[in-house]
Amino acid sequence: MTEMLKRPVRRRIGFVATFALALVTGYSLLWESSPDYDTIRRRTSRATLYDKLLARNTGDVMEPLKESDTPVYWHIPKASGTSMKRYYGCMGLTAASETGIIDGHDKDETIQVWQRGNKKFPGLKLVNVDTSTREGIARAKKLGLAQSGLADIVFAPLPSYALTMFDPNHKARFFALFRHPIERAVSLFYYHQVAEWEKAGHVYRPELAGMTIEEWLLRQRRGGGDVKNFLMTIILNKNQFTSKDLEKAKEIIRTKFLVGLSSKMEESVDRFDTYFGWADNEKRPVCQEEAIQSGFNKNPHATIEKGSATWNALAEVNDYDMQIYDFILELFQKQGELFGKYEVNVD
Repeated sequence: MTEMLKRPVRRRIGFVATFALALVTGYSLLWESSPDYDTIRRRTSRATLYDKLLARNTGDVMEPLKESDTPVYWHIPKASGTSMKRYYGCMGLTAASETGIIDGHDKDETIQVWQRGNKKFPGLKLVNVDTSTREGIARAKKLGLAQSGLADIVFAPLPSYALTMFDPNHKARFFALFRHPIERAVSLFYYHQVAEWEKAGHVYRPELAGMTIEEWLLRQRRGGGDVKNFLMTIILNKNQFTSKDLEKAKEIIRTKFLVGLSSKMEESVDRFDTYFGWADNEKRPVCQEEAIQSGFNKNPHATIEKGSATWNALAEVNDYDMQIYDFILELFQKQGELFGKYEVNVD
């Protein structure tokens, strides 16, 4: 049974002001006025539209948080995103994700928070929107998700579309856990074979069960897959790249994302919680043990040897993502210095 909530307790503690003093050189766009999304769309090309919305509707990592900002977690498939959802749900944060529209809440005409309990995490608080699809994001924008202030955290697999929900007075603050592109690709291949519980969105693909990873890789090479330079594709909302695109993607990540690593998950989560003001949550120790240290949605599978023919072929398919990931490793170390708490040693 669900219980409707009139309004959740919303708190946003800005990160210490000294964090902002470490501002590194980045790009900025100055706006004399704030035209709405439809006006911008009519005036500009698709690529320019994305650039303008990114500058207009998102906060830079080094800028102090505002009460009106909303943390937006980029849920990258097979990079510990489900564990993150469990963790922040356990902590009592009100979330916007694909789960918000179950039990008929996709029919709601106004935006609101409802409560759904389960055995593991009783009392999960959800906003009645779906932020996992383009259609869901359009509905969340229409209902005024960002302006309502109801969500403590938004989970979105499509950040380039998610930013359309925000505006200059209600900005998105992006963060994410990143995983080595080859490890993520291999994990996704095996997950597709068994994920019967995720038939929506073509996640479950039983036809892959009779296919070797080499055969699947051939499909990826031909451009018909969901692994080839995934990070670049999602960040830039395109699938053909140049060295200039690579530099642009790096700059977006550097200025707009607080980065974490799935290989250093506990440390990454500590950074996230410190940055967004969640570190004092009294449920945090228990939730870390149950959701972060134990993990969720794991799928044990065979691995491939680094330097093998298959590994090298996957690296070739993900040539740009491999460079992006190397950059993220460096950025993780750089951002860690700003917290002053960690002796960072990135493998």
